[in-house]
Parts: sequence; C-alpha cells; structure tokens
Amino acid sequence: MKSTKPHEIAKRTVWEAYQLVRANRGAAGVDDETITMFEQNLSRNLYKLWNRMSSGSYFPPPVKQVEIPKAKGGTRKLGVPTVSDRVAQTAVKLMIEPILDPLFHEDSYGYRPGKSAKQAIAVTRERCWRYDWVVEFDIKAAFDQIDHTLLMKAVRQHIREDWMLLYIERWLTAPFETAEEIVPRTRGTPQGGVISPILMNLFMHYAFDSWMKREYPHSPFARYADDAVVHCRTRAQAEVVMQAIASRLQACGLTMHPEKSKVVYCRDSNRTGQYPNVQFTFLGFTFSPRAAVNKYGRRFTNFLPAVSNDALTRMRQKVRSWRLHRRTSVTLNDLAEQCNATIRGWWNYYGAFYRTAMYKLSVYLDLRLEQWARRKYKKLSQRKRRSVLWLSKMKRISPLLFYHWRIVRRAVG
Repeated sequence: MKSTKPHEIAKRTVWEAYQLVRANRGAAGVDDETITMFEQNLSRNLYKLWNRMSSGSYFPPPVKQVEIPKAKGGTRKLGVPTVSDRVAQTAVKLMIEPILDPLFHEDSYGYRPGKSAKQAIAVTRERCWRYDWVVEFDIKAAFDQIDHTLLMKAVRQHIREDWMLLYIERWLTAPFETAEEIVPRTRGTPQGGVISPILMNLFMHYAFDSWMKREYPHSPFARYADDAVVHCRTRAQAEVVMQAIASRLQACGLTMHPEKSKVVYCRDSNRTGQYPNVQFTFLGFTFSPRAAVNKYGRRFTNFLPAVSNDALTRMRQKVRSWRLHRRTSVTLNDLAEQCNATIRGWWNYYGAFYRTAMYKLSVYLDLRLEQWARRKYKKLSQRKRRSVLWLSKMKRISPLLFYHWRIVRRAVG
C-alpha cells in the first residue's frame, strides 16, 4: 500500500538511526531529555519523529551550546542536539552518506567510513620521507564559519530529494541556546551535530580538496576535517602553496589560522639544511627529526611522528582526574578493570608510531599506582622505595594486569 505521506522515509531507517544514537550515547540537549528518558516511551517517540519528518512538519529544536576548554587556553563551542534530533540527523546521514562519500578525495580522512586518523599519520610519515617541505595549516573556527549559501549549493549538486534539502537547511539555521539567550545562526554547522562532519567534508571537498587536485596536482596532502598538511619539493614552492591556500580559503569564507600554520623543513640524516621550523603537529602527533636505527643496527636521524607533548599532557591530566590515590577501598585488579579501556585506547592510537615516546605515560601511570599503594597499605605508607619494589613485584606476578604493563617494562631502582 502506497504511503500517503509527502516524503517517503522508511520507518526502518529511523529505527536504525536510533540504534546508532543509542550506541553513541551522548548528553541531553536543550530539553534535558537523556537517552534513558527517551527510551521510556520509545515506540511513541520514534513514531512521532517519523510522522513529522515524513509530513514535512519536523522543525529541529535549538541546539544546546556548551563550551569546553582548549588545551592551550580559550574554549571551543560545541552544539548538543536533543536525542530526538540526533535520531533525525542520523536518519538523513544514513541516506546521504552513500551518495556523498564516494565523491570525496582519497586523502580526506576525517569522519569517513573506512578512513582514520592513523591512516592520515601513516601516509604523512611516508610522504615526509619523499618530500622535503610541508605546509601545515589549520582553519580558524572552521565549523562556525562555513558559508550556508556555498554549502547548500554543493548539497544541491548531489542531493535531489526535496525533504533532505529541507531538513539540512533547517539544521543549518537552527539557533544555539545558551543559559542566557537564544542565538540565531547565519553561518556554520554545529560542531557536535551528527550531520555536521559530512557537511564539513562536502564543503572542504570543493573549497580545498578538488581545488588542490586541480591547481597543485603534484603536491599531495592529507586532510582531517579542518586540519591538513601539504607536501612540497622546495621551500619556494611551499611558500607559494601556503599563500595560495590562504587566498582560496578566504575566497570561500574561511580563515587560515595564523598561529597554527607554517612551512616546515623535514630534516634528517640526508637533509641537513638549517631552517627555523623543523617540526609540526598533526592529529596529536609531532613530526620531527628523531633518533632511529636502520636494519643494520646503525643509528641515524629520521623524520618521524610521535605522540605530541600536548597529547601527553592531556593524558596525564585525565589520569590525575581519576584520583587513584583516593580509591583505597578497591583492589589493584579493580583499578585495572576501571582504567584499562582508556589506557588501551591511548596506546592503540598514540603508540602506533614511535611508541617509545609513550613510555613517559607508562612511568606516570606507575607513579600514580605507587601513590595508591602507599595510601592503601600501612607497611608502604611514606615509604616510596618500598612502594616501587611492591609495584615491581605485582608486575612480575601479574604482568598482563594493566595494559601498559604488557607493552613496556619499567626499570626499578
């Protein structure tokens, strides 16, 4: 039986969208409704959403604006849609992603199925060995500055369904709501919205990726959302490319971040020129000249990525926030169970390249465990040396207990 709704949206699509939202969890939006609360009347809530979307009467509620601190000061504004709106956005994303994603450049790595930040780091490492110069650049407040007219022009180029276009436009203009006021939006797409990353990728596909392929086909790049690096043969070429990128971004309504953009020389044992910038940071890894050993056991200098100091600082801050020394009511096994998932995630990402740089984190974790032991056991109280020996003994007894113990052994004494 043919649907009488103006827009044909399968109920199964809405159901699949809900499953994805549920798996991702996330905070409540402006209505303070959590996923648990949404699920208390799940069938009714999903039917109501499907009914409104199918009839064209769905209007997204305001997006809750929250500010989170940046690692180097300042804040980043994130948008938190309601649970219902996240389901609606996910339903549309499920339908437009198979259309848009195949269009994107192979070196666009952010928020794409089958692509990852580690792939971007791997390909950048390999290209740094072949190209002497890198243009590192970042776009200032990219998600907040996307031009709606240019974005919708790109969307209409590939999406034909009127109802999809209708809701994408409504999501773009849905206002922010803060504790004090409702703020209308005429630019940008909320960082935190489900559909925002694919819209960002579509915008950057035309603003940067396709333009680079057309104008500088011999300068390969890797881009992850608004963060990118471009490889060049010479310093002169890199400076020209950097200026051209800045002009191109400006023409598209974006601004190259002056403090996070520069030309870098990839110095190593074979490239020994003296230049002011010989390192850059991309996706949490700092690329710089580092000690390495070749297959013959000889030491040399290679240009390699390793976990950045900022990333290490953030991880140490996270460990400090666990307040392990106050959890004296639990066992060492309990601590491992509570912490291992996070530690494993850090090592799987940051330990993928030049993993010895991650040993500092392992040392810090063990220092915190020693502090916990001194608080928990009277015989170790105020006896640092004994707590070090005690932890070393625990490592020998249960070497697989903590994830970082499986990877690195800390010397004692």
